[in-house]
Amino acid sequence: MDTLLFINIGTQEAIFLLVFAIAGIAPLIFAIIALVDLFKREFGNKTTDRILLILLIVLAPLIGSMIYYLVLRKNYPLKHKAKWKHD
Repeated sequence: MDTLLFINIGTQEAIFLLVFAIAGIAPLIFAIIALVDLFKREFGNKTTDRILLILLIVLAPLIGSMIYYLVLRKNYPLKHKAKWKHD
């Protein structure tokens, strides 16, 4: 039985559109996750590296995120959280 007959889309077309929607949103999700991880890293005086990585991730979301996670991420340590002392 056709589920979306009122807009002339059958089950096969709905699955086809769903697969392409997921494939289209995946690079955006990967880029957001990579950017969040990027801002958790310590760069010291290397602000140029941060800017170049942001450009890599934004301009080529899928490939840039993969390069960041597989190659470049381990070069920069995580920022240390400040510990509050209670007196």
